[in-house]
Amino acid sequence: MRLITRPGLRRFVVIPLAVNILIFSAAIALGVRLFGNLLATLDARLPSWLGWLDWVLWPLFVLVLLVVVFNLFALAANLIASPFNSLLAEKVERMLTGRPLDEGSTLAGVMSDIVPTLVEEIRKLLYAVVLAIPFLLLLFIPVIGQVLWFLYIAWVLAVQYSDYPMGNHGMKLREMRRRLGRQRAMSLGFGASAATLSMIPVVNFILMPSAVAGATAMWVRELKGATHYQSSTRSRVATRSVLLEIDHLSGRIGGEVLVGPHAGRSLDQVPTEDLVEMLEHCYAGDPESAEALEVYLDRERGRKTAEAPRRRHAETPRTPIERMQPDEARAILGIGPDAGPPEVRGAHRRLIQRLHPDRGGSDYLAAKINEAKQVLLD
Repeated sequence: MRLITRPGLRRFVVIPLAVNILIFSAAIALGVRLFGNLLATLDARLPSWLGWLDWVLWPLFVLVLLVVVFNLFALAANLIASPFNSLLAEKVERMLTGRPLDEGSTLAGVMSDIVPTLVEEIRKLLYAVVLAIPFLLLLFIPVIGQVLWFLYIAWVLAVQYSDYPMGNHGMKLREMRRRLGRQRAMSLGFGASAATLSMIPVVNFILMPSAVAGATAMWVRELKGATHYQSSTRSRVATRSVLLEIDHLSGRIGGEVLVGPHAGRSLDQVPTEDLVEMLEHCYAGDPESAEALEVYLDRERGRKTAEAPRRRHAETPRTPIERMQPDEARAILGIGPDAGPPEVRGAHRRLIQRLHPDRGGSDYLAAKINEAKQVLLD
């Protein structure tokens, strides 16, 4: 949800939301007027002693109206905003990767794509309807049927929202389903989250743009392939033994092992006990790598190392600390070579807010971030 509040993306949320609000406001006003006329007609034809029915029918009408509005709003929003969603997905992908698509979209292009986009929406709707038939039959099985129905909803929503970023790359429905199927657990988890939020009144009004942004992030980071994800929203901190990568948006820390039997492997793929063993070796002769590993183990594996005294009291002297080079400083802040002082200060501010020790970060990373800022502004 944080992504859709960023400058440059808000208009793709506000415009379709405003259109939906206007349409539903007009529909509600029309419904109230027609229902009032119906009651007036009934009052003229019914005996006067049945006048109390007005006090029963109005609250019932309001309740039914609210249920209909909250349930139909998301469906109508998908249809009305679908031409904007592809453009929203493109802007989010550009923000995450720092690179435009091969053929960028414009508002004029969006308007010309309204009919093809709506046709694609109808195709997805038909796919969902056909797929629903066996799950509807299974609903008669207590508990199991309901669980399977929820999983069906989760899968359909994953397909629905992933279509926008994948469709921007020319992918058809069959290829989309195949890619999502490779990461089925993750896709179902995303869809289940969207399904849960869709059942919360008011929250479901902004579900669609949030889900489009989330599906785009999932596409960039997981489904498209890691080799394509080179982003100005990701920082790199390299030591002799490990490379840490910090995602500015989520605060998640990943990275790679650079030496030893696990060299070349992602930190996420190395068992915790092997990382702890590597940490013990770093305490003896590579204190900076030890600090980096402590940060990763603490943030991502939940293994606190505050009680480990060996690094702090190691007899092996530290090598003289060299001044950080500008390239390393830019990698730490996640900025390009053309970034000026405003970009340096902005990147430093975002990172320090996430990784400051007072906010659950680490002294090691905070010191690196501050040093990077100092090097680039001196």
